[in-house]
Amino acid sequence: MLLSRLAGWQPELWALLALHGGLALLWSAWLKLPRWWWPFQVLALPAALALLRFELPPWVFLLVFLLLLLVYWNAGGDRVPLYLSSRATWAAVEGLLPAGPLAFVDLGCGLGGLLGYLAGRRPEARFCGVESAPLPLLISWLRLRGRPNCQVRRADLWQVELSEFQVVYCFLSPEPMAELWRKARAELRPGALFISNSFAVPGAAPDLSVKVGGRQRLLVWRM
Repeated sequence: MLLSRLAGWQPELWALLALHGGLALLWSAWLKLPRWWWPFQVLALPAALALLRFELPPWVFLLVFLLLLLVYWNAGGDRVPLYLSSRATWAAVEGLLPAGPLAFVDLGCGLGGLLGYLAGRRPEARFCGVESAPLPLLISWLRLRGRPNCQVRRADLWQVELSEFQVVYCFLSPEPMAELWRKARAELRPGALFISNSFAVPGAAPDLSVKVGGRQRLLVWRM
């Protein structure tokens, strides 16, 4: 059915879609987006046009909206989307951790990949993830429930008392960084580390910057 509907598209439309896909691919490469994002960029417009030809019932779009809401719960209020980091980033974060027992928190832990990696590599340390988006929270909980030194909390990051942690990590967006920095300075103890993936604190130069590939870098402040 899909092929028959697509066969009805005019050559001019196919040419326009090919041009759009090529430009989207070049733009994604120039921005150094992760490669798994590239097909989404190329196929976004063709997929939207194909859906329109199917004349889907309204409840389908409502279902998609609810699914996106469960994933991107924080995007509307805190303006923090779901970002996924690579294993190279996880290894770089591990290299920044002090030796010995410590308490680490990931503010907005997403799917829990970083926490699972660190909990397995540092069994003597305690790791905590904070997440408020329902679907990522569920995935993180299922992923980490068998690790005794790791837990996931359903909470808003602004409600977390940071003084109990020696390392605070976040991969958020530019929007909350100034306010989060004020919270970190007020609550973190001397010697604690504040690590931001990619997003700087306005007016506060980091003590260390570690490039981890692509456009990601770890910005580190010592309190």
